[in-house]
Amino acid sequence: MIGRQSPRYWVAGMCATILSCGVTFAQVDNFLDEDNSTEVDQDEAGTTESENPENSNLNLTILFKKLNDLESENRTLVGRIETLEYELDKMRQENRERYTDLDERVRALSGQATLQSGDVDVLDPDRSTEGGMYRTAVNHIGEQEYDEAISVLNEMIETYPNGNHVPMGFYYLGELYRTKDPKELEEARQNFVQLIRLHPEHAKVGEAKYKLGTIYDELGDSSTALDYLDEVVQEYPGTSAARLAKEYATTLREAENDEESTE
Repeated sequence: MIGRQSPRYWVAGMCATILSCGVTFAQVDNFLDEDNSTEVDQDEAGTTESENPENSNLNLTILFKKLNDLESENRTLVGRIETLEYELDKMRQENRERYTDLDERVRALSGQATLQSGDVDVLDPDRSTEGGMYRTAVNHIGEQEYDEAISVLNEMIETYPNGNHVPMGFYYLGELYRTKDPKELEEARQNFVQLIRLHPEHAKVGEAKYKLGTIYDELGDSSTALDYLDEVVQEYPGTSAARLAKEYATTLREAENDEESTE
């Protein structure tokens, strides 16, 4: 019995064992298939992310847009700066022209006052006297014959170095050289300096110092210009020369500060 049954049971056991092994192998295959499919999916995903041209193009588009925006803002700022610099230069020029206009008005009034309150011989046209020479020069100025006026005034100062009209001769020579076209600023400077040094108590000294301030500015010596302008403000308060000097000095200092800030 036992010998007959053993092969049958053995065959059944073998079949069970084979079936069990088949199931096990099938599970292993399924696991391997799933693992392989996962790796393939991951590789495909990585390949898609790194090789997708649409994502790359999108990133470049965003970057270029930001760069364009920055360039546009920069151009706008540069344009505003240029506009402000132009307006500042224009304001400076307008201020200078305004001061020149006021200066001319003051000069015209001063000339009229000199003729009205001068000595009797101012009205004498005789060139043989100091008064006659002075009156002739004033007439030339009125006719805008500046070269002739300069010639007569220089002759008057040389002929009558201690004359009563010599201070005004220096003053008018300074004005004439300063307003000539082209200007002769060095000649103008020398005559104003002569007036200040030789006749420090004369009524025109304050205006002469103011004119020297503007001349030194035009000559490029802003430090000396400010010295003269500040001196006028301190020594001749309440006068038109002091007012003009103060305004001119303020404009000059603002211009210097602007130049230093741009540097």
